[in-house]
Amino acid sequence: MDQVALYRKYRPHNFVNLVGQDYIKTTLVNAIKSNHISHAYLFSGPRGTGKTSTARLVAKALSCSDLQDDHDPCNECEFCTDINDGRLIDLIEIDAASNRGIDEVRDLKEKINFAPTRAKYKVYIIDEVHMMTKEAFNALLKTLEEPPPHAYFILATTEIHKIPETIISRCQRFDFRRISRKALMTRLSYIAQMEKITADDKALEAISKHSDGGLRDAIGLLEQMTTDGKLEYEKVRDVLGVSDSNLLDGLMDTLSKRDTKGALKIVHELHDQGSDMKRFIHEFVENLRGRLLESVANDDKGKMATLIRMIDVFQEASNELHMASIPQLPLEMAIIKISGPVVAQQDIPEPVVEKKTEAKPEIKPEATAVQKPESTPEKREHKAIDTGAIMFTIASVKDNWPRITERIKSPSLRISLKSGTPVKLERNDLTIQFGTNFHKDKVMEHDHRVEVEAVIKEVTGKPVKMLVVVKELEIKPVVEEEKVVIPAKEESKVDEALGIFGGEVMD
Repeated sequence: MDQVALYRKYRPHNFVNLVGQDYIKTTLVNAIKSNHISHAYLFSGPRGTGKTSTARLVAKALSCSDLQDDHDPCNECEFCTDINDGRLIDLIEIDAASNRGIDEVRDLKEKINFAPTRAKYKVYIIDEVHMMTKEAFNALLKTLEEPPPHAYFILATTEIHKIPETIISRCQRFDFRRISRKALMTRLSYIAQMEKITADDKALEAISKHSDGGLRDAIGLLEQMTTDGKLEYEKVRDVLGVSDSNLLDGLMDTLSKRDTKGALKIVHELHDQGSDMKRFIHEFVENLRGRLLESVANDDKGKMATLIRMIDVFQEASNELHMASIPQLPLEMAIIKISGPVVAQQDIPEPVVEKKTEAKPEIKPEATAVQKPESTPEKREHKAIDTGAIMFTIASVKDNWPRITERIKSPSLRISLKSGTPVKLERNDLTIQFGTNFHKDKVMEHDHRVEVEAVIKEVTGKPVKMLVVVKELEIKPVVEEEKVVIPAKEESKVDEALGIFGGEVMD
C-alpha cells in the first residue's frame, strides 16, 4: 500500500473530529438535524483550518444512507467510503485556480441540470474561488442563487476580500479561525500516539507555535521532523530556527539592566549560530506583548509605557530587516536605542535655541526687570512643555524637522511635508504651516497624517496631534496709484475755489 501523508490520513471523517471550529460544527449539525441545509455555503479563513474537510463532511451528511444519532456520517456506507476515497461521481471538486474562466462556468451550468448519478444530491465544492475571473463570477450568479433542487454549492477561499459582494450575499458565510495552540498540541499528541511516535512536549509546543494556527502545516512538520519514531526538540529548534527561551529571557534581563554589551553579545551569538533574525525578533516582540498584557492587567502604567516603547523600537527593526545590508544591524540598533548610553537623550535635539535665550539675561543684573517681553505670545511658543522626563519644545521640533521629513517613506508625501514649517506647539498639538492648500490636503489625508504623526513620535519620543494652517498671502497692487500732491503755495487758492463752488478735492 502506498504511503499516505499524515495530514490526509488524519483528515476528519466526521464532525466529532473537526478541530478548533466548534461554532461552525454546531451550526452545521443543527442545520442537518432540522433539514435546513443552505443551497450555498461560503467558507473563508487561513489555510489549513479545515475549510475543504468541512465541505466534504457536509457532502457526506447529504449523501450518507445511515446517519448516526448525532447526525454524523456513518463512514461505512458506500457513499461515505466513496467520498473518503474520492470516487463519488456526484461530488464534484473544482480547483478555481486552474478552472477560473467563463467557459468552465458555462460547462458547469450545462451539466448541473442533469440528475445525480448515484447519490441523492450533487455537491459542488469550488476551492480557491477568489481566483475566478469577474466574467466567471457573473456567469455563476444566477445558478448560485437558484440552483436545481438536487444541487448544492460550497465555496472555499483564503482571501474573502476578493469575492464580489453579489456572490457573498447569495451564500451562508462561515469564517474559519486559526486553531489555538492548545487544540493543535492535543491533535498532534493524538497523531503521535496513533503513529507510535515518541514526541517531546517542547517539540510539539514549538511546532504548534510555528504553524500559526494551521493544522495541516503542523501535521506536515510533525511528519517531516520525525526520525526513527522520535520527535526531538533539538531537531525542531534547528530546523525551524526557534530561539532558545534562555536567549529570549537573557536579552530581556540585559535590556532591563541597560547592559548594552551583554545584549549585543547575545545578538552576535545568534548570528554565529545562523539563527533567523526576523524569527527571533518576532518571538521577542511576542514575549514583550505577553508582559504588556500582564502589566495592563496589573494596572502598572510605568511598566506599560516602557514595554510599549520597546515594542515600537523592535517592530521598527523587524520592518527594516529586509533592507539591511548587515543582517544583525537593525537588531543591534534597536538594542542600543533601548539600553545604550543615548537612551536618556534619544532623539532629543541639542537645545541651541534654549541656550541663546538663556544667555541674554546674563548681560546685567539690572536687566532682570526688562525680561518681561520674553513672555509675549511669540516667545511663549519656545517654552518647554513638560510632558515627562523629556523636554519637548517647538524649537526642538524645528531643529529635527529635516530628520522627520527624511524618514517619510512616500516620496510625494515627503515633498509635501518639506514645504511645511512647524510654527506652534501647545501641549501635544503641533501646528504646521503650508504655503498652499495642495500640500496641506496631501499631508492631512488619513494614512499620511498617521504616518507623519508616527514619525514625529519616533524622532521626538512624544505623541503629537498634527494641526495644519495655510499661510495667508498679502496681495499688493502691481502699480501703486499715484496720489495728487498739491503744492503748498496753491493751497490757499484751492481752498478759495472750493468755498465759492462748494466742491472737494478728488484723488
